Formats: sequence, structure tokens, C-alpha cells
Amino acid sequence: MKNKNLCLIGCGWLGKPLAKTLLSKGHTLTITTASDKSPEFQSEGISYITLDLIQDPFNEEILKADVVVYTIPPLPFVAVKNFFDHLPTDKKIIFTSSTSVYGKNMGNVDEDTPIDPENTQSPLLAQTEEYLRARFKNAVILRLGGLYGEKRHPVYFLAGKKDIKTGGEFLHLAHQDDCVNAITKIIESETWGQTLNIISDLRITKRDYYLDMAQKLSLPLPEYAQSDKGLKETKISNQKSKTLLQIHYKNPSEFYKSSE
Repeated sequence: MKNKNLCLIGCGWLGKPLAKTLLSKGHTLTITTASDKSPEFQSEGISYITLDLIQDPFNEEILKADVVVYTIPPLPFVAVKNFFDHLPTDKKIIFTSSTSVYGKNMGNVDEDTPIDPENTQSPLLAQTEEYLRARFKNAVILRLGGLYGEKRHPVYFLAGKKDIKTGGEFLHLAHQDDCVNAITKIIESETWGQTLNIISDLRITKRDYYLDMAQKLSLPLPEYAQSDKGLKETKISNQKSKTLLQIHYKNPSEFYKSSE
């Protein structure tokens, strides 16, 4: 495997473990950060660039990277476009999107299912995806499920909440380790020009899952509205990512074991 010069745009909850994994594989890594985190990065042997995409559209150092990995949460489309417009159209990029680009009540969907601008839950991400696919032939778009791992999990936010109206929807979660693994495998296997859903295998209703998880973690139970019927709920496939990247997804039902 040839080691690569990588630029990681953003270093948040997903970016930090990703950076450590890529370094451990022998890749050269530069990170962009909106604030000065020099001591933290220097201790890890990481080069960094201070870059706020709202204030500063670009830094020429980024052009030296073989691969640009973008992990920043959604920003205004104009800011994202201003950044990517500086990159040549043959640049290899990985963009972390979300399964929220799919709409509600769509039934079974996969990466080939057209995104309806009127039905998507994330119009900004859907617009960004369309732009990236049109501009870059080597763009990889990763639609990540709801993120969990370490001490982060949606159940902590939902605990004790009342009248939740999403109980009939299917669960689509993605463990932090699986996201890091997917990005690493894409870089090392040169899997470019793809859109991939990165989500666990578990497909049960959110009501069933979060009630069970709250009990296992001794949290106040969330209370779900009884009105949702769960008819034709969106059910997202992860088969393409499992086939192309040979990923074995972690089971969200076992999260409580790692929290003990």
C-alpha cells in the first residue's frame, strides 16, 4: 500500500479518531481547524492549518493533498461551494453527508434511490451532494447514519422525553469506529466516485430500540406518541458499503456493554 498525503477538513468528534487511525497507517496528515489547537496536534505529530470556512474560503496548502476528507457538520451551501471550487475537478475527495438526505415514508431505499428535493430531511446536504457529484469525478459521498460511540448516543438526549413522534421509524445508526473504518478503507482501496450508506445492520423501530437501550443504561424511559402508524417507513440499505468495503458493522444493541 502506498502511503498518501491527506488533508482532513475539520477535526471534531469523528475527525480526531480518524486522524489517529490514518497516522497509524503511515499516511502523512494535515488537519484544518477553525481555532488554534497547535499544542494538541503537535503532541500527536500532526500538521495543522487554521481555517474557518465562513471567514477564509481556502488555503493553498490543501492543494498538496492526494485526498481531501471533509468531515465538518453542515455549513451554508455558499461556504461549502466556495471551498470546493478551489479544488481541481480530478481531486480525490471524501465528503461526510447523512442518511437524513432521504425523505420520510419512502419504503426501501438505497444509494440509487433519487433524492426528492421536496421530501428530503436535509435540503442543504442534498444540494451539496448534487454539486459535488457534478464537479468531481473522484468524489465519494458517505451518508452516515446517526452517530454513536464511546459515551455519545442519541438515547442520552431522548431519555425522559415525552410525546416523541418518531417511534415508528426504522433505526439507522453508525458507530464512530465503522465510520473511521469506512473512510480508511476507501483511501487504501482507491474506491472513488461512489455514494455509500454507512449504517449498522439493525432495522427495528426507534421506539423498540430506545426503550430497550434506556432500560439497559438505567435511564428515564422516553415516551412515544401512539399516533404514528409506521406505514411505509423509510428503510435504508447498507448492502453496497458492505460489498465494496467489506465492512462488518457493529451492533447498536451492544452499546450498553461498552458503557459499563
